[in-house]
Amino acid sequence: MDASARSHSSVLVEDSGPLRPLRDIYAVVAREMPGRVLRIKRVRRAGRQAYAVRVLKADGKRGDIVLDGVSLAVIERR
Repeated sequence: MDASARSHSSVLVEDSGPLRPLRDIYAVVAREMPGRVLRIKRVRRAGRQAYAVRVLKADGKRGDIVLDGVSLAVIERR
């Protein structure tokens, strides 16, 4: 495993700085886009840290949600 990646029960979190607790990220995703989390990736949106989360929804379709890295507010949803 690459030194800049951390694994948590088969979900890969790619990071380049301080991490938010996974339980907080999972809680927001469960509320905003229920399903199985496939990937959590650190990204930048508008110059700020964010988390891009890929989810396999109950209907079998893939969903993507982007959370602000500080507040975990939803910034994008696809």
